[in-house]
Amino acid sequence: MKEEKISRTVLLKLIEALMREEDLETVSRIISADPHLTAKILTFVNSAYCNLRREIHSVEDAVAYIGYRKLKEIAFALLLSVTLTEKSKEELLRTLKLAYLNKAVAKRVFKKLNLEDDAFLVGILSQVYDEKGEELIEELERVCVSRAIIEGLRNNSSPLGKVRVLAEKLLPWCDRIVNGDKNFILPDDKIKREIVVGSCFESQKEAQKIAEII
Repeated sequence: MKEEKISRTVLLKLIEALMREEDLETVSRIISADPHLTAKILTFVNSAYCNLRREIHSVEDAVAYIGYRKLKEIAFALLLSVTLTEKSKEELLRTLKLAYLNKAVAKRVFKKLNLEDDAFLVGILSQVYDEKGEELIEELERVCVSRAIIEGLRNNSSPLGKVRVLAEKLLPWCDRIVNGDKNFILPDDKIKREIVVGSCFESQKEAQKIAEII
């Protein structure tokens, strides 16, 4: 049986509401408008990742528990899956790894710039931008995604662009690290080894948890 898809229109409305930091009731109402999106959110909040003592059945309770920060990550991950419909689960997981590696690198290497949340969005949108180009940019502008994120996609020399470039360079090494390779030589000797290892394992863990619901 073919899996039912979440409405891309509803997802974009949700993203706009999250970017605008709309109230809990508004965000919950948007999610509830799509039964498939509702199911994904409830599945996530009741998963082992959240480790709840009781099951949550209300969308509003789920949103309150997950929080806007994590919900934004979920919304963009779902946007990735409904946009790049021809990509395999493995390809989507790799993009999720890149997104969380972007976030980890921003947090550990570029920590003074406080870019980690925006870095995640640049990472998760990078493959969509490669395929959709300016069509994606127009959509992002309509849903109030910041100019810094858009520049991170377009311009490798922008602050978020530099984070993305470094994460893309490190991603192949992360595959080796999480598979137990202890004899790797980093492509950039300016970054401490423990920072790279920590970033790789963090991105692997977070990506796998989100991949379970997309």
